[in-house]
Amino acid sequence: MKRMAIFGAAVTCAVVLSGCDWIENVVLNTGSIEATETKTWSYTSDNPFLEIDSSVLKVNVSGDLGGKTLYYTTVNPSTSTISSSSLRKITASAAAGSTSSSTTTPFPHFSRSAEDIAHDFGGRKHFVGEKLPPLETNAARSALSAPSYVTTTTTHTWEIGEERNIYVDNDSEVSTFVQKSAHLRAASTNCYVWVIDDYYTSGEQTKTKINTATAQKFAEKFEAMYPVITHIFGNESNQIYDYDNKQFVAMNGLSETDTKINIVVYDIGGDATGLKNQNGIVGYFYAKDYYYSAQERTDLVGESNVGKYFYIDSAYAVSDFDDTISTLAHEFQHMVNFGVKEIDKELDPDTSYNEMLSMLCEDMMQEFLGLDDDNAPKNRTQGFNAYYFYSGIREYLNNSNAVLSYSTSYLFGAWLCRRYGGAALVQEIMSNKYVNDASLVRAVNTLNGTNYTMDDLMREFAKELYGITTYLNKNAAETILYSSDSLTYTYPMTAFDIFANTYSPKSIDGYQKNMKSAVYSGYDYTGPFLFANDIYNVDLRPLYGMQLHGVGTYASGTTSDTITFSDAGAEDLVIYPVIK
Repeated sequence: MKRMAIFGAAVTCAVVLSGCDWIENVVLNTGSIEATETKTWSYTSDNPFLEIDSSVLKVNVSGDLGGKTLYYTTVNPSTSTISSSSLRKITASAAAGSTSSSTTTPFPHFSRSAEDIAHDFGGRKHFVGEKLPPLETNAARSALSAPSYVTTTTTHTWEIGEERNIYVDNDSEVSTFVQKSAHLRAASTNCYVWVIDDYYTSGEQTKTKINTATAQKFAEKFEAMYPVITHIFGNESNQIYDYDNKQFVAMNGLSETDTKINIVVYDIGGDATGLKNQNGIVGYFYAKDYYYSAQERTDLVGESNVGKYFYIDSAYAVSDFDDTISTLAHEFQHMVNFGVKEIDKELDPDTSYNEMLSMLCEDMMQEFLGLDDDNAPKNRTQGFNAYYFYSGIREYLNNSNAVLSYSTSYLFGAWLCRRYGGAALVQEIMSNKYVNDASLVRAVNTLNGTNYTMDDLMREFAKELYGITTYLNKNAAETILYSSDSLTYTYPMTAFDIFANTYSPKSIDGYQKNMKSAVYSGYDYTGPFLFANDIYNVDLRPLYGMQLHGVGTYASGTTSDTITFSDAGAEDLVIYPVIK
């Protein structure tokens, strides 16, 4: 999500919107079913939403339909993509007349360059590093003292101005690492701020070089947010993985920087000279630094800095300091998540879940850090409205289109918090003994006394996308208090309107011109993209991929309708007819 993380590969931001052929490694869902059943629906303004499964062919609806508009959402809860040829649509309704069930209008070609798409999503690239060796252990996961065979390191309190070598990336793909000289430029109780020598200046800052004053601001900002974030998310781990002997040992006495967190500042990827609209990686956490080996190695384990590290881009620190501050919160959540979920609880969180939590950390810390919406994850909303149908809500596209998955992950998480408990919900998610869907569902049910499934939560989220519910446009509950001698904070997660002009895709260059033949509501619209009733040739993404369709408006005085769907399609497909 935003700019991270634990495993995978470095990516750029590019997308070609010409169907789903641009997404790699598509596994199609081939199961099919022929629908024969009829369902009844008594429509009222309090009952505007219906769920039908793949067996339903017709829906007989009654109620005051006059002037209302018929929509429907298709949802794919399975782990495989559903081909556009297996999607079902409405073939007959009083709102739309009759249409051919075989008609499939081609989706318009809309090509965007890598730099343009990156700019659409706030000008950021996203990093997920090469997959690390698994955390296999031969001993119980407890904080063992470093055994005699581990080469201990002399640790001391580093003084400002001292020098040491730190592994940082050495290519634009952030795939190779070399040691470079860095000096300590600032420190606080919980962190050191190191600046790679090539990116430090003792005078006025330049495009990629920061000065001591900025390093000190990083230390001050991180020190302030540290106890506030750990109050909700928990603490980062003080253990490190001894790869040679497959066990966790105490970081104290093994890491050169003991248990302090190291913020390393430099031009990530060395790409600042070629940036357009500042497209680059703002920062990342890489769990390779939680690995230790006493052997000479040429792999990632051998390139570990052995300690707690994350990395911040110096060009962004100069050009958009507030964004790097939000990134500090984001990347710190990744570090904590690695300790809490992977080390302590021996779980394997997926990237979408992890990135969602990092964006929620930014969300709840926005007011504390004094950031506007442009430097908060709310800036993902326009991307969601424009392209949500290219990534499942719980999917992570581990390729150049990862930016699409960040927007779907954030919007779903933001809605969960504003509806089901704010920071208290996040605290419950982090503290439970689960990850991924199970963690989210159990947290909601524990906190709210409900009995939802993940399918239930996605059904409720779909209502938000039509404005049937408006929880995103409400402040989240503030039931958690952080209090110290000098501060109280209640973790506000403020309202935002996904239907506001601010988040409309119409302001994306070329979007309306190219997409207007496919959109139901015409050239000028707000909110999530609405397909015209034809399916077009867009496959339905896995892990709760969604497509929203508009059908037509009922004539005045209409009190009943028979909505007929195409009779064959994917057996996993779920459809939500909507009248509004």
